[in-house]
Amino acid sequence: MKKFSFLILLLTFFIALPSYSNPTKEKNNFMKMRRRFEKIDKNSDGLISKEEMMEAHQDRIDKLFLKFDKNDDNKLSKKELAAVRQEMKKKIKKVRNEGE
Repeated sequence: MKKFSFLILLLTFFIALPSYSNPTKEKNNFMKMRRRFEKIDKNSDGLISKEEMMEAHQDRIDKLFLKFDKNDDNKLSKKELAAVRQEMKKKIKKVRNEGE
């Protein structure tokens, strides 16, 4: 369970990273972050519960596993996780290049 929680945290970090990689569009990022927050906050209480966060990221996590879990064992090996990391680096580089 501890490894799974760490994996969820790591994937969440990598998923969110591209949206913060271009500081020149800070206002735009703030508005995106605010819209994301409101979308995740299903009960509109101004707080994001663990359940709301897990639900919001479940779709993204499912897509990651569909794309990178090459042997369909519902686990990411070190090699598969390295492929996720490479993909995220490409996305970050692309976002940074667009900002220049």
